[in-house]
Amino acid sequence: MTTKIDIISGFLGAGKTTLIKKLISETLYKENLVIIENEFGEIGIDGGILRKAGIEIKEMNSGCICCTLVGDFSTALKEVIHKYKPNRIIIEPSGVGKLSDVLNACNKVAKKEDVKMNMCISVVDANKYKMYMRNFSEFFANQIEFSQTVILSRTQNIEQDSLTKIVKDVQKINKKANIITTPWTSIKSETIISVAEKNEEIELEYQINKEIKKFESKEKEVDSNKTLKRFHINSRKEEKHSANDIFDVWGEETPKTFSNREIENILRELGKDKYGVVLRAKGIVQTTNKKWVQFDFVPEEIDIKSIEADYTGRLCVIGKKLNKTAIKELFKI
Repeated sequence: MTTKIDIISGFLGAGKTTLIKKLISETLYKENLVIIENEFGEIGIDGGILRKAGIEIKEMNSGCICCTLVGDFSTALKEVIHKYKPNRIIIEPSGVGKLSDVLNACNKVAKKEDVKMNMCISVVDANKYKMYMRNFSEFFANQIEFSQTVILSRTQNIEQDSLTKIVKDVQKINKKANIITTPWTSIKSETIISVAEKNEEIELEYQINKEIKKFESKEKEVDSNKTLKRFHINSRKEEKHSANDIFDVWGEETPKTFSNREIENILRELGKDKYGVVLRAKGIVQTTNKKWVQFDFVPEEIDIKSIEADYTGRLCVIGKKLNKTAIKELFKI
């Protein structure tokens, strides 16, 4: 049986233990689970909290696993794998460690044991982001850079503009990271896990390609000569075009909130020539009244419906000769 290894990192006081407790209480309690916790200091406090939930804890309090305890950590990890045979191991590193070193230690074990490196999360306190980046950037930026998923905690306590700036700053450090901006109380642990366990970039590409294939199929049905007259493709010359030659795609992730009226106005506006030939627009966004909606647009047809909270807002527009600058300005992001 392959054991999943999850790393939940984050700077001091960011909310790592709170996140772990949420994931366990809502979802992961069903699994044979072990937590390896590394406290910086002499006394482990959080381990007692987690142990009450019936979770096996192995604490290492004599230093930081990302520096002096790399050897001991590898031994401890192997011991846990063989002794408990868990489905999943959650590693909670010290808040003052480098995530890159933790990953190196785990990868050494992964080469010899039947384990799978799974979720790699960094929890970032949105309220203290600027202060930590200014004073502890060597450790703080490293945790962001080497994460697959960055979860911003306490986002309900900051202004929308500040949150947007933090997201853009995180994206500069780590372009590939999934960024969760929705307050934890508003989303289910299953949503967090599903985001952290998959590559959102690949998922988005898959969804876009699926939409493109729909349009290609529709065009072929309409035109018996199999020419895409709308896009000036001349079949008599027997030219072959891939979907990327024909269609343009614009997509963004954003924590920005929209009123229902704003969404309706934006979708109506998308039908104008100034934005290019928009064939489809879809998205998931939070509204100004703290609700979430999913919208779909095709020419002369708009659909907006309520959904459960998602990890952050997502927008996607597909068409031909898209004016991406104008579209971005239209959504004001």
